[in-house]
Amino acid sequence: MTKKVQLTETILRDAHQSQAATRMRLDEMLPVASKLDEVGYYSIECWGGATFDSCLRFLNEDPWERLRILRKAMPKTKLQMLLRGQNILGYKHYADDVVEEFVKKSIQNGINVIRIFDALNDTRNMKACIDAILKYKNEDKSGLGVVCEATLCYTVSEVHTREYFVNLAKELEAMGADVICLKDMANLLLPYETYELVKALKQAVKCPIHLHTHNTSGTGNMIYLKAIEAGVDIVDTALSPMGNGTSQPATEPLIATLQGT
Repeated sequence: MTKKVQLTETILRDAHQSQAATRMRLDEMLPVASKLDEVGYYSIECWGGATFDSCLRFLNEDPWERLRILRKAMPKTKLQMLLRGQNILGYKHYADDVVEEFVKKSIQNGINVIRIFDALNDTRNMKACIDAILKYKNEDKSGLGVVCEATLCYTVSEVHTREYFVNLAKELEAMGADVICLKDMANLLLPYETYELVKALKQAVKCPIHLHTHNTSGTGNMIYLKAIEAGVDIVDTALSPMGNGTSQPATEPLIATLQGT
């Protein structure tokens, strides 16, 4: 029996960060939260990234209160955040003890999946986050568990070969990652390279592989289809009101495409 591909819904974080400068307010999220919670997503990304900054700088919201309210509104689904490694959610590096406390409080307030990345794939800037997630997994109060998702930031250069990404995935798995995310934030992946890279990652590590892309160059749907054929475990999509374009490929067409398979 083949396993189902799982979906992470990004409409409450990356989708509106990509399409509307992260300006969606909590009162715009809550009317649909209970419906999102019933879909059966692997996770709903709703925090981290630029949401923390935008809440404070533009929306006059408390980002921690937003998280607590969303946790109550969507009790059945894992809530996901994007964490910038040693930068946390800011624009400089913070001390290890600050990183540790932030991770602890994120878990205590309702986050289940923490996706950690460093823009240069410098694992030293991800280590404190990974260690903190592993240390504080038992602080989860939702009953849904905590997932340490470590990220490979994809780009194209002479350095960033398939072998480079495979070795990086092995290193992150050895550091304690539960899931490896292949993060194609600039939509530079192409469908057939995606197939080969996902195949190589699946052979190299035991962790599930979670693929993130955007549809900026119009290849996102084809990337996901080839990744699914190669055995990817989870992909990021955004419901069509904020899907496609600079956001993630839309959720509904992918579900329709995979029906009956």
